[in-house]
Amino acid sequence: MATTNKADNRVELFVPKGAANDEPNLVIGINGVNYVLPRGKKSMVPDFVKAEYDRSVAAQEKYDATVDELLDAANKPLPGAST
Repeated sequence: MATTNKADNRVELFVPKGAANDEPNLVIGINGVNYVLPRGKKSMVPDFVKAEYDRSVAAQEKYDATVDELLDAANKPLPGAST
């Protein structure tokens, strides 16, 4: 049985370094295949891995913004409440 290896489109992906105690690698798993990317270095990855990384970063940014909004709302006094 022959296997075909289709040429995947590779793109450059830079994963920034995290804090000093963070893991040195970022693992992205897609359909049971793990991609281990070193932090602080550029890697050539299939385009769908970069798309998943970008989606994950956007989701984290949206989550952080929502948390900030909720914390700001929680710190405001309720309408009609005496202070």
